[in-house]
Amino acid sequence: MRKFATRLMICVLVLVTPFGAAVAAASAQHAAVRIEVPNTDNLQFLTLWVALGASFFQQEGLDPHIIAAAAPRSVGALMFKGEADAALLPPPMFLGMMAEEKPVLLFASLLANEPINLVVRKDVAQAKKIGAGAPLRERLRAIMGLRIGLAGEVAPRLRALFASVGLDADKDVQLVVVAGPGQVQAFADGKIDALFAHTPYLETVLVKHHAVLIADNSAGEVPELAGGQIHALATTRDTLRAKPERIAAVTRAIARALVLIHSDPKAAVDAILVSGHAGSDRSQLEAIVAIYGAAVPLTPEISLAGIERDASLYPAHPRAPDFARIRAADYVAAEFAQGAARR
Repeated sequence: MRKFATRLMICVLVLVTPFGAAVAAASAQHAAVRIEVPNTDNLQFLTLWVALGASFFQQEGLDPHIIAAAAPRSVGALMFKGEADAALLPPPMFLGMMAEEKPVLLFASLLANEPINLVVRKDVAQAKKIGAGAPLRERLRAIMGLRIGLAGEVAPRLRALFASVGLDADKDVQLVVVAGPGQVQAFADGKIDALFAHTPYLETVLVKHHAVLIADNSAGEVPELAGGQIHALATTRDTLRAKPERIAAVTRAIARALVLIHSDPKAAVDAILVSGHAGSDRSQLEAIVAIYGAAVPLTPEISLAGIERDASLYPAHPRAPDFARIRAADYVAAEFAQGAARR
């Protein structure tokens, strides 16, 4: 019943807002574009949700259709079958496709900085006198010896965070692997002192459990985890040849969303709610947009250096590419982002 009420509220929003009016008036005459995603409620994909909720696709003459992959690790399968025009790919997926030399081309960046951040319990922050304005090294030294909860595959990024200030995460803190939703419970129960996490766990502990952010990777605090290539939209070489104007229009819609996120966070939150790809807790949504807003790039241009750096930070699926043998540039269609930036 609750889910039905939430969906009904979203439908009402679509009907009564200018965003929704544009969708209703134009969808019949616009060119359809099918976008495959790993899942439909991940706020790391906020750039796409903003573009949808703000009707930027419709403003570019498109009728967007979001298609969920059968499983997050299978995203891209529908795109390669010709059943989707584009796919939203996280680093493990696009790295694996490059390793297998699949005909994939990244064309629009959705996220450039690391979405995983480090928070501590409020009582820990108070006891250790961790000041928000203190240098990062001081903040991390203050939690030496404490327990940090994290998912198993994100440890390389935590190590990069500590190494950036001359510390060793494996020696200076206790790494406690906690899977999925268990991270929030372990944090709330005091089984861990700190949490290295992304959405939805990050905003949950910040809002519901008054966690204190002590390492803001999303804001670019650590150069090794900033200005890279996280999530991106991709297409196939065949689709690009057949529908170049459609891919260009998708890129322009994404460019509009990036501008809105940076210029008007409140409007970005409104757009995400209208899109229907977020929960109904506005306070948590505002918290994560405030953090992730700094992580989205200013333009949709793909970072070639970021792609190569990803290979050392993310677990490629099924394996990492050998960039001594292949070129990242061969898997990027840079002209669309460049064209969007010139508008």
